[in-house]
Amino acid sequence: MDATPEQLKGLFPTPLAFAPSPVLQPPTRHAGWSPESTEAVLTDLKENHTRWHIFFNEKHFHNHAAHHLLAIYAMGANAELLNAAYHTHVVYMKPAFPPPDEEELKRIQDARKAIITESNWKEHLGDERYYQAYVAFFSRVLLLRSDGISSVLEDYVFSKDANVVPASNGSKPMMLSRFLAGFLHPLIHAGYGSEFGLPGLIAEGIAEATAQRTEADSLFPAELFEAAPGGLTSRFSAFILSSVPATKEIHALTVLARVAKDDTFAPSNVKLPVPSGEDENSVDRVVRIGGQKLVEYTGDWMKSVTPDKDVLRKKFEEVVWMNAIAYGVGGYAGRNQGEDENKEFNGDFFYMHLVTSSLMTISLLNTLSPASASLLLRTYFIFSLVLYVARGRPPLPIADFYAATTTAPSPPSSSTLKPADETLPPSETPNPWLPILQTTLVHPNEHLCKAQRALYHYAETLGGTPAGHFTGIVKGLDGAEKLDGSLFVRIAGLTANRLGWMREGQTKRTWDNGGFFETTEKERVQAVQGMYYGA
Repeated sequence: MDATPEQLKGLFPTPLAFAPSPVLQPPTRHAGWSPESTEAVLTDLKENHTRWHIFFNEKHFHNHAAHHLLAIYAMGANAELLNAAYHTHVVYMKPAFPPPDEEELKRIQDARKAIITESNWKEHLGDERYYQAYVAFFSRVLLLRSDGISSVLEDYVFSKDANVVPASNGSKPMMLSRFLAGFLHPLIHAGYGSEFGLPGLIAEGIAEATAQRTEADSLFPAELFEAAPGGLTSRFSAFILSSVPATKEIHALTVLARVAKDDTFAPSNVKLPVPSGEDENSVDRVVRIGGQKLVEYTGDWMKSVTPDKDVLRKKFEEVVWMNAIAYGVGGYAGRNQGEDENKEFNGDFFYMHLVTSSLMTISLLNTLSPASASLLLRTYFIFSLVLYVARGRPPLPIADFYAATTTAPSPPSSSTLKPADETLPPSETPNPWLPILQTTLVHPNEHLCKAQRALYHYAETLGGTPAGHFTGIVKGLDGAEKLDGSLFVRIAGLTANRLGWMREGQTKRTWDNGGFFETTEKERVQAVQGMYYGA
């Protein structure tokens, strides 16, 4: 995007040191940030904004540079580290996709020159060639509005107009579906903009949504977007619960247990992984085959989410536990199905996004109106369950997980130094989070810092939860009585082991991509490709 220095200054002001928290406590800003690190992060964010596309290949793999920068900036990275992290992305970024022929080159050039306006902004949805034109449009709108971030999100993602009122070609824009598509990347991107008060990232995040295909369309009926906030929940409930009687409030973990045990969602019954070449990704297949059952299972939970701050806080925390368990306990259960040679943990790349996206959902819930916040939370909840099924729906053996994992993960020791006499115990790992954060800061994987930052935040806010807290509240989830606040550090330890303690000398390792399927190597590749359209 072409932008003047003054416009870039407005789009990328000094990041907020303390994010607003009307609903939920935002993540910590760790000591270590400075004028130099702030200048470095803003310089890199501005270059990323002006030079690079949001996708770096034809499969719609996402540009994560901004996420990486802001995550480690908040964790205390200095300027040198920030610049080094940014340049790990520059080497593979592309300003545009390589055109296959001159005609396609002309179409791309024309799209770049296009001017998106209020009257035509729905006309090019789903076409990534118009990404830069959409960035320019949303940037202009954001700079003109005093309440830019919240009002632009409301108007162009959550409103009835942005979802139901059709474009001139008759197609519905369905922006909330696009916002959650691409395994939640537009939400994550805009979430960083909201947390740090950066309009430029909001413009990029919404523009990213415009470039996505819609997913799980049937989960976004027109009734969701009726204007009257007071009628939002009842209208949605009426749509999805036409034949299901109202019952008492249900916990998200109870819903997760139902999905985990229902053979409707077994990979063989959903026909997963999706074979290569089919024009349907895993998310849409899950919704097509199991959508009605999902709607039945989630209905009572959906009804309980109202536009009330205390309710939003409580129900969001339920989703945090749910997504962490899917990633952590599910990853432990499926350890023999992953690529980890130690068979300790299947660190699924896609389940990891359930954790990282939840942290960004905090800032969005704090930014949106209560009505839109409740809409986001409900759709995010059911979308998270869809992703759990789409990757193979592993079992969730909580008791076994707790027996096999530690509350004091530690890096491999390379020091011969021993603590002095009278050092207080436990001297080896007095706070396991400190070495985890240190090694995470300098690890080149851009997702690791986001995942560990999220788990650290939940350890801060939920770490005091005692075992037995869920007894009588959660139904059907075996071992739920053992759940406590140590869940998050246990998962962080497994994650650090899976990606490698590079600062301490271990080799760089990476996430698992094959899902939780009993598959051949060919089918393992399909398990990745099936998450994307056009793969």
